[in-house]
Amino acid sequence: MSYQENLKFYITTPIYYVNDKPHIGHAYTTVAADIIARYKRQIGYKVFFLTGTDEHGRKIEKAAEERGISPKELADEMHLVFKKLWQNLNISYNKFIRTTDEEHQEAVIYFWKKMKESGDIYKGKYVGWYCVPCESFIPSSQAEDVKCPTCGRPVEILEEESYFFSVGKYKQKLKEYIESSGFVKPDFRKKEVLNALEDLGDISITRPRERVRWGIPVPGDERFTIYVWVDALTNYLSGIGYPSQRANDFWPADIHLIGKDILKFHAIYWPMFLMSAGLELPKMVFAHGWWKVKGEKMSKSLKNIVDPFEIVSLFGADALRYFMFRETPFGQDGDFSEEGLRTRYENELAKDIGNLFLRISKFAESNFSGKVRKVSPPSFEGIDIENSFLSWKSSMENVDLFKALGEIFNLVSYANRYIDQNAPWSKIKINREETEKIIFNCAYLVKVIVFMLYPFCPETGKKVAQSFGIEWIADESKPKTKEDILNHSDFFNIKSTGILFPKIGG
Repeated sequence: MSYQENLKFYITTPIYYVNDKPHIGHAYTTVAADIIARYKRQIGYKVFFLTGTDEHGRKIEKAAEERGISPKELADEMHLVFKKLWQNLNISYNKFIRTTDEEHQEAVIYFWKKMKESGDIYKGKYVGWYCVPCESFIPSSQAEDVKCPTCGRPVEILEEESYFFSVGKYKQKLKEYIESSGFVKPDFRKKEVLNALEDLGDISITRPRERVRWGIPVPGDERFTIYVWVDALTNYLSGIGYPSQRANDFWPADIHLIGKDILKFHAIYWPMFLMSAGLELPKMVFAHGWWKVKGEKMSKSLKNIVDPFEIVSLFGADALRYFMFRETPFGQDGDFSEEGLRTRYENELAKDIGNLFLRISKFAESNFSGKVRKVSPPSFEGIDIENSFLSWKSSMENVDLFKALGEIFNLVSYANRYIDQNAPWSKIKINREETEKIIFNCAYLVKVIVFMLYPFCPETGKKVAQSFGIEWIADESKPKTKEDILNHSDFFNIKSTGILFPKIGG
């Protein structure tokens, strides 16, 4: 099976501010996108997975000033930190975009001109509340106790000349799109977006150059800098080649994965800008929740920021990838603790999953020289393997990564019960053929489990696939059908996996 021309899939993460080093929230979104991208490649889609860094705006200027370096020097340094983390986490992105890339800046100017040609940009004066950290204007109705509703920090009154984007002719059309489609996910966020849309006035889309110099100048009026959110959102187009025709190979995006704090920009601003520029709307914006620590949002002041570099160095990338989507339903807030990760690591990854693969492979290697043949077609009581697989597949398609991992773990639990109940270590002494049948059945279960586990834990998946002689399972360039996975082979050539999840010190 090869990639089919019509099976294309485009997934994005937000581009991340380079004013500080990445934290667990950045890792969460990007690993989620990677899991989905790997899954789609497994089943035959030609995938484009875009991530990158947002390098313009006052926040970056300010962070650079504090360090006594230029904004570009800061961006050049920090984007490499993000790339290093993605390498450590086995992120399989197709392109890492920077908003300081020349082709991106050209695309932003082109996009601006398309909106202006549609008659949707005009000059006026803004007076109202403004949040400097969020680089966002706040409606008076939302500025509770003169604090930003998004970040909770103080807002200030701002009065300045600005270019505005006129939203009037797009509000009803966008409302209908949100109500009639799966554009906003999870579903419980739809009402939040519709309420925000109802309250929305025209959007200020520039900043005076004297206040924000680090950004793209407005074409034809360089006294102004293009609003960082117009700049940033356009990366989803420039990253695939816009305004050239090659952007049509993947646009519209299938999924924009984001944190819930930037939902308004992606589910309201972005589709309106796209409509103005005459482009199709993305199919889905999925806004996940936040990781908290002991119920509190992570912040520097509370000194509770979780450093993903440290977690990966201690537990490994696969353990963090597994934990984040096993611990809490994707879309809701979760509570991060190293103790919780350690418990999942020791009980589920090391004991249940790693030990399952190890004892099957070690037994096969010790008693059959690793060469296990099919005595009879595999059969199992108390479980329907095909239904489990299809339920996992449905969960993956619906971006329900928590449920998908649950389906995998159900199969792991069944496989452990199966081997315990059939006790091949005892049966080998009296019936070698029956024992070979048991081990073949176990190897078949491993084949199915590893295919399902691979997007979440690619390093583990690759090792186990190699140990069981099914390397193609972890080869994303060789798409697999349901039949490829569920049909049984005649033979397994198995060698021991070794210890996949070693004991963590401390």
